Amino acid sequence: MIVIAGVTTFDINLATGPRVNDAPAVVEAIDRAHGSLPEMIAPTERIAIAMVAAEDGTFYSNDGVDVPDLLRGLLGYLTGTDAGGSTIEIQLAHLLYPSETDGLWGRVHRVSLALQFDTHYTKAAILSMYLGAAYFGHGFYGIRAASLGCFGIPPERLSWAQAALLAGLVQAPSALDPFRHLTAAMRRMSYVLQRLVSDGRLTAAQASAIARAPLRLVAQKAPNAT
Repeated sequence: MIVIAGVTTFDINLATGPRVNDAPAVVEAIDRAHGSLPEMIAPTERIAIAMVAAEDGTFYSNDGVDVPDLLRGLLGYLTGTDAGGSTIEIQLAHLLYPSETDGLWGRVHRVSLALQFDTHYTKAAILSMYLGAAYFGHGFYGIRAASLGCFGIPPERLSWAQAALLAGLVQAPSALDPFRHLTAAMRRMSYVLQRLVSDGRLTAAQASAIARAPLRLVAQKAPNAT
């Protein structure tokens, strides 16, 4: 009965919830509204690798949903705590369709949207949309604005230290704003570097050297800032 109820609920949700066909246009609208433009980020770019390490270690092996993380997130919602652990697809669903993904039923919508993302788009496209729609703090929406605003360079030129810093910001963009809370941002950057070590992308010695490398923050204003 539980399985039948679950399948029925999912079918109803899929029929009544939002669709992902317009996702690229929604990402572009978000960026344009904040004076920027989305761009395709190659999976081999440092920021793409760092973001996966920071936000969704199973990104390339899951189908948009990671069941243990999903259950942990639901428990966190019911208990009023931030359990974290959402896949990039689930986070993208909330970024693009916030009004449809709020509340308990909205969280069910997030799951169906996440599954749709994985059947409609490649992982590279999904990651690029996430990087394009994410808020990085300090008024920067999308990785292009964040990269140019924080470092004065396009995303493909980011160093490992810069990529790890930016990848860490989406967890708490205001609290981790490197221009206002550099110590907290650097602590989060160190966490991302350690995740990259765990994933085999960096050695411990490389991560240690990268953590000491200069960030070269430039503190430019967001495109629409006054």
